[in-house]
Amino acid sequence: MISCIVIGAGPGGIVSTKELLEKGFKDVLCLEQSDSLGGVFANSYDNLLLTSSVTFSMFSDFWVGEGKNHHFWTKDEALEYWQSYSNHFGVTDHVQFNSKVTSVIEIAHKCWQIKLESGTVFECERLVLAIGNNTVPKFPNWSKQLTSISYSHSKDYKNVKGFEGKRVLVVGGGESGSDVAYEISQVAEKCWVSLRESTGWIVPRKRGDHAADVSTHRGIWDLPREYGQYLSPFVLKLERGRKDPVFDALADLNEMVPSKNGIWGIFGTKTLALPKAIAHHGCKVVGEIVDIKDGGSTLKTADGNLLEHVDTIIFSTGYHNYIDFMPEGLQACDPRDIYKHMFHPDWGDRIAWIGWARPAFGSQFPIMEMQARYCALVFNGDLILPEPEEMKEIAIDDMTVYKTQFE
Repeated sequence: MISCIVIGAGPGGIVSTKELLEKGFKDVLCLEQSDSLGGVFANSYDNLLLTSSVTFSMFSDFWVGEGKNHHFWTKDEALEYWQSYSNHFGVTDHVQFNSKVTSVIEIAHKCWQIKLESGTVFECERLVLAIGNNTVPKFPNWSKQLTSISYSHSKDYKNVKGFEGKRVLVVGGGESGSDVAYEISQVAEKCWVSLRESTGWIVPRKRGDHAADVSTHRGIWDLPREYGQYLSPFVLKLERGRKDPVFDALADLNEMVPSKNGIWGIFGTKTLALPKAIAHHGCKVVGEIVDIKDGGSTLKTADGNLLEHVDTIIFSTGYHNYIDFMPEGLQACDPRDIYKHMFHPDWGDRIAWIGWARPAFGSQFPIMEMQARYCALVFNGDLILPEPEEMKEIAIDDMTVYKTQFE
């Protein structure tokens, strides 16, 4: 019987394994379905550039060295850092690669049985899920009407090969969708971006030579959320004052944000990709798709635009919270509904979700590290979880706060 198994060797999985090792779980095993570290990041598009600076992307106990604090990692640089981190703390020795999990079964509410595609079976007392939620792509219902054109999800996008000279629609304006639209707009005959309401609040990665995310600290972000309605117009005025078409496009997009709290009522889109696509490459933002004709080659939007001769669509429309190998009752568990996005009241300290909690602004990696540290402290008994009913009440209270802020 293994004391703890971690599923997934992305950043959440390796930091969880490291924290568990430090708390005395010497037999911890990390199962990774691929042949290398990195998780979903390793399989992302070729030109991925992280939207959080090195200052906020590195783990607290593995310094990257002087002079790099305003740098933004490429995909390869991030993977290199995580590999070095894993080697330094002895995590790599506990990772079993090419180990795809096909089922997890609960045995007598006491332990977990994990079966691999190879047929190998493990049993453990505690389980950490660190695969992230970027696994099951989400498509709008109208995608079923696309019978005459090709379509895909940004999960499968790698580069612009195959999109040259095409008429392409990108659906969704988050960070991935914005990056995809920027790349494709440079080679496509025409590129549109369809938004249901708006992008997130767009900010540049850098202000001058300084990483813009150094502002995501308590001095600003602990102010009351309603201050966003006063801060947002001030920020928009500053952006337009630059007299730069890219920042004019940024301001136009941010003015579309429906929340009265503006910058503090929506997630951040920490890249200038979409404003650059609009200002320099003729990308056009249109409303939500409301009518599909000719099998998808003709599309009508809610704001009255008619998109004609569409060749292909890329959906950047998020993911379902679904893990097919988990037992019934946990397959569709949404960590946003459970205690601190980590612990389910009905399973307590026997299972933890690491890496699902995301900040509106800032970096996900410090959150993964704090979750992993808290998880290890709970698993080894240094900290005790609240009673199940209290966990449920706290989760409901937290969700109420989120819904108030993000209308």
